[in-house]
Amino acid sequence: MRSVARRCNVLKLLVKRFNEHGLIDLGAQCAYFFLLSLFPFLIFVISLLSFSPFTFNDVYRLLQIAYVPPGVLDVIENQWEVLTNNQNTGILSLGLLFTLWTASLALNSILRALNLAYDVTERRGLVLARLISIGLTIGMFAVVIIALSLQVVGSFLKDYIAIDFFIFDADLFRWLLSTAIIFSVLLILYLVGPNTRLGIKEVYLGAIFATMGWQLTSFGFSIYLNRFADYSATYGTIGTVIALMIWFHLSSIIILIGGEINAILKEEHDRIFR
Repeated sequence: MRSVARRCNVLKLLVKRFNEHGLIDLGAQCAYFFLLSLFPFLIFVISLLSFSPFTFNDVYRLLQIAYVPPGVLDVIENQWEVLTNNQNTGILSLGLLFTLWTASLALNSILRALNLAYDVTERRGLVLARLISIGLTIGMFAVVIIALSLQVVGSFLKDYIAIDFFIFDADLFRWLLSTAIIFSVLLILYLVGPNTRLGIKEVYLGAIFATMGWQLTSFGFSIYLNRFADYSATYGTIGTVIALMIWFHLSSIIILIGGEINAILKEEHDRIFR
């Protein structure tokens, strides 16, 4: 009974904080910066792929297995084709710098929201806080590159090594890989983002929730776009951008909810064992 009462209390606190902390508004702020960073990020990736064995198909399959909605994939694919036709490897550095800056703005918004969840103020200074945001952005880039490398390794194992189909399934491997990537990124974000000392045990539940919640939300949004809503037919080309913005908004809210869950559980733990 205590366990049930505790879970109900956590849920009530979560709903209360969702409204008090304005997670919908904070999610919209994050979504704007994510959208702003998408296109310079594509420029950077296109330039980077010219120096690597990976192709756009590798990136596309990884996003597809991760349940990125089809409308979002359409935007990425269309912009990829436009940028590829006007490819200039000389803009690699510029694309990297602008991507780091805009993506770090989104992460900086998330860091402020996490500090709000833990009821702490940012005392690390403007420069250090921005460096943390940029460091997390670079970490995400590194994780994506590692993921692509593992995906190529997985395809190699399937194509060139005699592994039974029931033992090794490429799609299952990619799904597990994408899930592990999302969980790892969120775990690090929740661990180092707030201006308070935390351990892995204090943040992993929120990371699990956000990982599964993000995948379920993306999967549900994909079904919604396929069966009930056709933004392209209604709004034309801008429709896919609208779908992308909505997806970024939903994703940001899920991430922020995961942070609130961690903060609530930490408060409950500190109150019980004080």
